[in-house]
Amino acid sequence: MLVASLAGGGCGGALPVATAGDAARAGVQLAELQQGRSLVAAKCGSCHATPQPTEHRAGEWPRMLDEMARRSNLDGSQRQVMREYLVTMASR
Repeated sequence: MLVASLAGGGCGGALPVATAGDAARAGVQLAELQQGRSLVAAKCGSCHATPQPTEHRAGEWPRMLDEMARRSNLDGSQRQVMREYLVTMASR
């Protein structure tokens, strides 16, 4: 029972899937949000638990990404789509 409760809680886990409504609200293409989601899972999840967008406020994500970009070897376009995904989904 303890294992089941630990597996479902905390950070990490499945990232929320962006919808067409999320993309419209953010003024971006749905494909960009989907790419951002994939990059968050791959880049962040390779070193630590994958962060959930709601772990930080929307306004905090750009700074968090800037801090981690060098360590995770993000280029500018990767950082941008990750930022769009995290900010959009944190604002849901």
